[in-house]
Amino acid sequence: MAEQMTTDEVVALLTDRLATVLGIDGPVTADSRFDEDLHADSLDLVEVVESVEQELRTRGHTPNVDDDALLAAETVGDAAALIQAGLGR
Repeated sequence: MAEQMTTDEVVALLTDRLATVLGIDGPVTADSRFDEDLHADSLDLVEVVESVEQELRTRGHTPNVDDDALLAAETVGDAAALIQAGLGR
């Protein structure tokens, strides 16, 4: 079983993936809002979520997160908290 990840570690993973997928040069933080700040659409978010889930699996985790709940998250921090909570199931 993989060691539990902190929400901060999940935020770091998400911000890295978001910057890559969205081609963002500026900072992406836990407070960044998907719509207003990052201008991410649902297809972008699906790509990010799939990439994060794949990375978590390579680290020995089994993500158990409701994709609809993730897509409804307003900020990077909200999404990270959902993912981190899903790793503990």
